This record gives sequence, structure tokens and C-alpha cells, in this order.
Amino acid sequence: MKILIVISNMFAGGAQRVVSRLANSLSEDNDVMMMTFHTDRSFFLSEKIRMFYFHEPAIRDLRRYGSFFISLTNEMRTLALSRQLKKIKKEVKPDVTISFLDNPNLLNALSGGRVRIMSERNNPRSKGKAYYYHELLAFLFADKIVFQTNSVKSMFPFYIRRKGVVLPNPVQVERAAVGGRKKIVTMGRHHPQKNHELLIRAFAKFSDTHPSHTLHIYGKDYGDARLETLIERMGLTGKVFLEGFRDDVHEAVSDAEQFILSSDYEGTPNALLEAMMMGLPCISTDFEGVREMLGDSGACRLVPVGDEQELVKAMNAFADDEVLRRGYSERGMRLAKEYSLERVIPQWRSLLFR
Repeated sequence: MKILIVISNMFAGGAQRVVSRLANSLSEDNDVMMMTFHTDRSFFLSEKIRMFYFHEPAIRDLRRYGSFFISLTNEMRTLALSRQLKKIKKEVKPDVTISFLDNPNLLNALSGGRVRIMSERNNPRSKGKAYYYHELLAFLFADKIVFQTNSVKSMFPFYIRRKGVVLPNPVQVERAAVGGRKKIVTMGRHHPQKNHELLIRAFAKFSDTHPSHTLHIYGKDYGDARLETLIERMGLTGKVFLEGFRDDVHEAVSDAEQFILSSDYEGTPNALLEAMMMGLPCISTDFEGVREMLGDSGACRLVPVGDEQELVKAMNAFADDEVLRRGYSERGMRLAKEYSLERVIPQWRSLLFR
């Protein structure tokens, strides 16, 4: 089968990590191609995968004339990019095109072709109305839509839901947690959605009673200096470290005492699943969808979204009780097995080859 995957880029993101795992697995016995906007990538892709790239269309930039012209320029750009994708589809004749993230989904919708599968990777309700209607428009043209959770699927009308299938993210981690350091870690890009500010503020209070602990934030830095400023203002220089994106992130966090996800919202939190698969004791904010993922497993300690005091309490409890940490570690590893490559990739294959 010829499979074309469309995604914005292949560096530093949870969706990109999922796509790399899916593409590499499917390329073992299929002709897999990928089209992105950037040649740079952070994740390994098999040499069997053929790469294609969008080029920036030559259109007049009218955005300086006001909001109407901003929208007009963006629409002109989208149409030009969809024509590029349509041309590639005509050349390589894929049996199925799979798109990930909102802009690629719309380009997949507008470019025609045979079977079009689209994937929602976030929480559209939390992303705002513009994002939601953007996805809704794209999904009208989809043959199948992959949702990560039933809660996200339920946000769309019936005529969209009936085309939907819920498939979890495939998780693969080859490094096991070893602990041993008074180290708290998180993984996630420097985006307001991840609410690293909440974690830094909570750590400042936690540090008053646990001065030997350090906090390490792994993820792509977009250069706005918000976190650096907050760290300096709270006197946490030398205790809180912005580690940036790392290929060896699982090795880097393996000696941590606890993992914390402080997001305001997520689709399915890959970083949390990876931490649990490693055996790290995990704390997460109770955003929409996480309870569906966890069920009654008790695999992760939950705190209300944005609640600094409850987060501090959870951090204190983990730091002070090794038995408590061990229990969450064991339950987390059991749950994460449900999301392993061996269990999830066959579900994707079933969708593609039915």
C-alpha cells in the first residue's frame, strides 16, 4: 500500500514523535511517504520513507492592511499549499493520505485524493473557536478521523463522530527509571498550554521545605524568555534548569524522583505516558481526557488544573514517601503497557487495511 503522511514538521513535538513511530513501523511492509514544511527533524525516520516538502508560495503579503487582509493572505496561502499537495498526490498516487494537526488536515481536505484520514491531536475546545471550526471544516472531507480520546470525539457533531475512531498514541521507551536524585522533571515545549509557570511557582514553595531538590524542564524553547524571567524573579537560578529539547531525554530524566505534567489541556499526553512507561512516579493536572486515559488504575496522582497549592502538596507527598512513589511507579508501568507499540500499531494497521 502507498501511504502519504502530511505533518507540519518533524522536530520537537509529541505528535511528531507519534508520527515517527507510526511511519517507521508502516514502512517495514508498505511504501510510506511524508510531506512536511521543513527539512530539519529531531526524530529518526527510516531510509525507506520518501520525503517531500512544501515550499513557501509566492503570494502578495497584505497583512499590514488590517485584519481582513490578514485572513485573506492566510486563505491565499492555504489554497496555494493545497495545490502543492494535490500535485504530489497526482504524482505518487497514494492509496491513503494521513494528516496530523490542524493545518495539514485542512490541506489534506482541500487537495482531494483517494482515502483521506485525518487526526485530531489536541483538545479543540481549549484551543478556541477558530481552531475548532478550522478542524470541523477539514473533517467534512475526511473518510476517517482518528481521535485520541472519546471525550475529544464527543466535542464534534454526529456527522463527524460517525467517521471517527479512537486510537491511542503508540509509546516506546527503552530506558527505565533508576531514581537516585532529588530531581523533579517535566517534558514539554515552552508553550502556555503546558503551564510551566505553574510548576515553577509550585516548586518555589516546595523548595522552602525541600531545598536540596532541583527542577528540570525539557522541551523546545521558542525564545520568548518568559520562563527565564520567572526563574530569576523567584530566586530559583541554580535550582530550576531549562534543558531544551534533547534526543536522549529519557536517559536524561531516568534518575528523577518524580515527573510532573502541569498542562492546562492536552489531547493525549505523550510525555506523561512515556514517564509512566519508564517507571517514574507521576503527578498530572486533571485536564479533560486524562481520567479517561487513566480509568481506575491509580497510575498517576491528579491535581486540579491551575491549582498551585494542591500541586505543592502532591510534590511534598512524593518527596517524603518512597513507598508512595513506588506504588505509583508500578501502577503507571502497568497502565503504559496498554499504549505500547506492540498493542497500538496493529490498531492503526486495522484501520488502514480493513
